[in-house]
Amino acid sequence: MRIIELERWERSKNDPRKLEYIGQPTAEEVFHELKHRLESTGCLPDEYFLMDSQWENGREISKDADIFCTTDYGGSEGVYLDVYLKWYDNEQKGSITQSFITGKTLGENGNDLDRMFLISSAITKAFHGYNEHRTRLEAALFFICLWQNNRPSSMLSWNSANIRESPWPRPSKSSAA
Repeated sequence: MRIIELERWERSKNDPRKLEYIGQPTAEEVFHELKHRLESTGCLPDEYFLMDSQWENGREISKDADIFCTTDYGGSEGVYLDVYLKWYDNEQKGSITQSFITGKTLGENGNDLDRMFLISSAITKAFHGYNEHRTRLEAALFFICLWQNNRPSSMLSWNSANIRESPWPRPSKSSAA
């Protein structure tokens, strides 16, 4: 699956071997693409998943921005997942970090925290990719996230019985060199 880009590039008309920067996507475009991906894999937090209002009305993602997530228990109830954008601002001569998205689940047990960390992982991978191959653990975590909506949370456990052989081909020894 292709990654969600925080910058727009296209092939150069003068030299098709090169890419040319053509601008930034809007925050709303990025948010809706991410929300669609999470929804289609059953990884959307069950209470809410909302974009911060400062990014509405066509605001573009800042140039050279990167994305990261934090996950923790909330002050009142539930588990929160916060998605941030961070970039360097030349005028202020420093980095800027701004809240981008907040997600919440009402559950408060360890399984709920684990699920929100899985969603955080899915978000990170949507923007940074999977590297060259997927491990058995990544495959198990992906399927646990998919099955979460159809299984009681008490059935989620982190033991080796949940980790089966990966459905993705493993790299051969000759290609691993």
